[in-house]
Parts: sequence; structure tokens; C-alpha cells
Amino acid sequence: MAHYVQIPKDLNDIKQKFMFGLTKRQVVSFGIGGALGIPIFFLTRGLLGTSGAIFAMGAVAAPALICGLYKKNGIFFEQVIRNMFCYFKRSRKRIYRTVNLYKCIERQIEYDKLKRLLKRIERE
Repeated sequence: MAHYVQIPKDLNDIKQKFMFGLTKRQVVSFGIGGALGIPIFFLTRGLLGTSGAIFAMGAVAAPALICGLYKKNGIFFEQVIRNMFCYFKRSRKRIYRTVNLYKCIERQIEYDKLKRLLKRIERE
């Protein structure tokens, strides 16, 4: 009896698993999320109670976890945020300008004429 293994058509989607079925990027992001979230939990548990501390821990650790897990169309979350920042930083008003090609050619011809005239004057 033959065993068949499905192979993805796009080999770029295959990622090397590092630990526990996660990629290196995901392991690092979970580590950063844990390093940020666990101290917040213990520091706020007395003030906010267990539920509030868990919520604070999740709020602090979520950006790191999202950066490791979110990927859409081959773009990671921090790249999406960077692209959005650049998009909103640009000016909204876009002016349509045409370049008159014939005017440019006329200017170039006029420039060449003046250049030749100056060369003649320098020789004399």
C-alpha cells in the first residue's frame, strides 16, 4: 500500500520548524511577549486582582504575539504598520501635472543654439 504526501505548490510557504512546531520568529515573539507580560501580571495582581492582572498582561504581551503570528499576503504585522504609517504621513492632495514633450524639445533646441553661439563668441 502506497503512502502519499501532499507537497505545497509554492515552496516559499514552507517554514522550518524550530521548537514545538513553531518557527524561530514565533518562538522569539512568544518569548518577548512572556518577558513583558509575566512581570506585569505579578506587579498588578495585588492592585487589580487576578482578572485585571490577566487583562493587563494580555494587553502588554499582545503586540509582540501579533508580530510573530500575523502574516497576510507574505507581509508581517510590523511591515503592515510601517506601510500604514507611511501612507497616512503622505499628503492627501495629489496634483496632476502633464509634461509637454514638444515644449521640452523646443527648449533643448534653443539651448543647443545658444551653446553653439557661445562657442563661436569664445573663439572670436
